[in-house]
Amino acid sequence: MSEEFDVIVVGAGVAGSSAAIAAASKGLSVLMVERGDEPGSKNTSGAMLLAQVLEELVPDFWKEAPLQRPIEHHRVMMMSEKKSFTIDFADENFTQAPFNGFSVLRKEFDSWLSKKACESGAILVTNVVVEDLIIENEKICGIRAQKGAGEARAKVVILADGVNSLLIDKAGLVSKPIHKHDYSLGIKELISLDHDVINERFGLVGNSGAAYATLGDFNRDIPGGAFVYTNYDTISLGIVLSPAALIEQKITADDVLEKFKAKKEIKRLLEGGRIVEYSAHMIGEGGLSAMPSISGNGVLVAGDAAGFVVNTGLTLMGMNLAISSGMCAGKAAASVIKSQSLSKTSLCEAYTRELESSAAMSAMKVHRRAPDLMRSPHMYGEYTDLINNVMESIFMVGPGTKRSARAILKDAMVNINKKDLLRDAFTGVRAL
Repeated sequence: MSEEFDVIVVGAGVAGSSAAIAAASKGLSVLMVERGDEPGSKNTSGAMLLAQVLEELVPDFWKEAPLQRPIEHHRVMMMSEKKSFTIDFADENFTQAPFNGFSVLRKEFDSWLSKKACESGAILVTNVVVEDLIIENEKICGIRAQKGAGEARAKVVILADGVNSLLIDKAGLVSKPIHKHDYSLGIKELISLDHDVINERFGLVGNSGAAYATLGDFNRDIPGGAFVYTNYDTISLGIVLSPAALIEQKITADDVLEKFKAKKEIKRLLEGGRIVEYSAHMIGEGGLSAMPSISGNGVLVAGDAAGFVVNTGLTLMGMNLAISSGMCAGKAAASVIKSQSLSKTSLCEAYTRELESSAAMSAMKVHRRAPDLMRSPHMYGEYTDLINNVMESIFMVGPGTKRSARAILKDAMVNINKKDLLRDAFTGVRAL
């Protein structure tokens, strides 16, 4: 491998393939390198694919992409030891074109998107581990692969190599100080179940799907939560937790996962299912304030590598932000190459301009305070107990006089620190 291209994209996940499509569709020569045997083989996700961003990149993608189910039901479940409270929002419009979001399996979906990049003109090379960047006169001008696989040069290099990218440091981009609470550990199981059984247990019709965001006593005092997505004939189930808190609590992520699966509300959904896949993944959840520098002299950064992830507790946005930022990086590279203005300033300004009107940067700004909310220890057990105790008092029929909602709430808050509650409520409003 010793050639010269307009653009080299490192990583063939959704961010990398999106960047390659955006650049190649403008007539640029694009090389995309992937360390795995095939795109998606190293990726896992606890997020759903939101349709609008991908529709811009690949019009009518839903007619051919390997999608599992359009998500009609969004359910938020708050659990206590013997109680649970679930909010179910359903919208039939979400199951019709142009759709809202889908459950997907990353290996299948990433492979499909990389093929769309190749159809656009990009060249994909797999089993390539990039160990270094070629730097000449303080400008990134190519990549150097491990094991004597050679090197390749380009006018612009786009780094889409995932969370904790080692190449960011090699590119000389300034990284913010790493805080232990900026990262979460995601663990996911894929559980096989018959399509009709899934429909019956989750209350679904046809191919409509459901997505659960869950927190409660199973991860008490450990920032994070659990998710469940229905696929066509499998269930994606997992947890996203603070590894720092796991260490402090002296508990493993697998222990928390098993506690979640043992909850009555979840156990009945999984009965008879068979685990067919297990995966784990680090997630950067530091938000806007924790993002590294994402542009430099001859280099752009997109997707997880750039920190484009948002977790609000209700929704986890990763894939759509990766697609959006990758698309912006590809467009920015095409813009400066076409104009023959390849200075560091021109590239940075072009990327900033694309991002400012993008779904990726919009989400990062709107939810910039979400990490503060997710770090509150009161979210995980204390507040879910409060909600469930209030609901129990409302629905319980006893021999005494009926109490007002105000009296019920007052009793339930006896053990709640009012200042903490007000602070977290204020943070929550600003975060969402």
